[in-house]
Amino acid sequence: MREDYKKHLSGQIEKHFLNLEQMILEDIVRRIKKAGKITSTADWQINRLQIIGYSSEDIEKMIKETLKLSYPEVFELYDKVIDWEYVRNKDIYEQVNAKYIPYEENKELQQLTEGFIQQSNEELRNITQSMGFYVDYGNGKLVMTPLADIYQNYLDQAIAGVVYGTFDYNTMIRKVVTQLTNSGLRYIDYASGWHNRVDVAARRAVMTGVSQLTGKISDMNAEKLGTEHFEVAWHSGARPSHAVWQGKVWSKKELVTVCGLGTGPGLLGWNCYHEYYPFLKGISERNWTDEWIKEQNIKENTPKSFNGKEYTLYEAKQQQRKMETAMRAQREKVVLLKQGGADPDDVMLARAKYQGQLNEYARFCKKMGLTEEKERIYYDMRGRIATNSKQQNAKYTSEMFKNAERDSKQYYRYKNIIGADIGSLEKFRQMKYNEPEKFSFIKLDYERRTELLKNPDKKLPNAENAILPEGKFTKYLFDGEHSNGLAKGRAISSRLGYIIENWHEFRDAIQKGAVKYPAVKKESDGHGQRYEQKMVLMGLKNNPANVVVGWIQRPNGEVSMTSAYLKEV
Repeated sequence: MREDYKKHLSGQIEKHFLNLEQMILEDIVRRIKKAGKITSTADWQINRLQIIGYSSEDIEKMIKETLKLSYPEVFELYDKVIDWEYVRNKDIYEQVNAKYIPYEENKELQQLTEGFIQQSNEELRNITQSMGFYVDYGNGKLVMTPLADIYQNYLDQAIAGVVYGTFDYNTMIRKVVTQLTNSGLRYIDYASGWHNRVDVAARRAVMTGVSQLTGKISDMNAEKLGTEHFEVAWHSGARPSHAVWQGKVWSKKELVTVCGLGTGPGLLGWNCYHEYYPFLKGISERNWTDEWIKEQNIKENTPKSFNGKEYTLYEAKQQQRKMETAMRAQREKVVLLKQGGADPDDVMLARAKYQGQLNEYARFCKKMGLTEEKERIYYDMRGRIATNSKQQNAKYTSEMFKNAERDSKQYYRYKNIIGADIGSLEKFRQMKYNEPEKFSFIKLDYERRTELLKNPDKKLPNAENAILPEGKFTKYLFDGEHSNGLAKGRAISSRLGYIIENWHEFRDAIQKGAVKYPAVKKESDGHGQRYEQKMVLMGLKNNPANVVVGWIQRPNGEVSMTSAYLKEV
């Protein structure tokens, strides 16, 4: 059977199960998005069953549709096995004067084929009945979780988190999408504990049946042709344990003892694309000579280097499959984040990461001499997911991809303390990686405000009613009559953009900061108790600075500003 056609049909079956994964993930995200709109415990109690409910029925419908779509490809696969593995031997029958029975009249072969078709369809049904995700619930340990429990656990977390304010919605949706796409929908064998992605399990289930039928046909033909010998097919990039025996002629006994026929890791076993055909000595000619095979093995085992790592052809093909799987997951992540209403920058970062993966994949395939198999990436039929310009891609470094989750957590932690002054998530990330000095002020701002929250006794006395005399701004900092004050004012103007015409905006910024930052008690004199406060102000130029503000608390309790100036941190 032609390997390219076999891959095409098995890929179609894979596609249906990838679509099933996609539909289930979208359903989970849709329900979480709905849960994110709940505002009270009363709503929770009222809407919980409605949000979580009917999930089993919905999943069942998706599964039935997937199986319905898969069956035609299963039948077509087995039809092609008959065409290429049985009918192709008709000429050999004629050469040795053996009777060839057409498939339409071969009851034994018909029953055998029907049995394998039934077996494959049954295995597909079994796969759909035992599905779940491999996720981390926060303890660092990955746990296989049945699909129904995933719905229950994640939706309960989402609803409870929103109701009690334990997390922001964007953090939740990002966490769920990341965990579930990284895992992928999996088939769980509860008896053995073995698990694999459903698309892989589905392909393996069908192709195992196809391989077994191919072997049965070869055995049947060999018996009728009176031969005990078989030629094992050759294909490039075979796993090392298979490369030693592929393309050669073996006896039926050697197929078992040398090639491992009938075992999982051997010929016709797990993910094995090899086949074997009857070989009649004196009549049949080998398709692959020992010299040619030796030559190919040398070529394939000569490693090629990429990013400091060496790959044989087999290792390169394995890496290619991993890269394709990762890209499919990333495409899924982009779509789910968008549908879940995630922060636009989280979506853009996910898109940029996918573009980076595409570029890396193209470079890898070119260096390894492999054909790009992008159809394996585009099973979802989603169209373009990557970023649209080089300018967009340049904004996101590999370090940003690596630290995306940590950066987002940091952003929402900072935003909770600093508020709207911190700007958008995108600006925060760009500042962190491209404006280190500016980011250091943001970090300092967060630390100072957090210090006051942890130590309320450090608050400036009577800060809410603090007096900021107009003269301190108009007659000292910005009017030019005081050389000392003028020097301070010029520094403030240069860095923060405040001048005599907008002095009141500087005053307002200090007044707001008076209640946000810890105050340090300084000397006490005949005028009152003095304090010093260090603030981080963004100013009118969006260029943060460390502003030191002096205060005095007079005997009557009144707190008044005495000075303000910039100071290097």
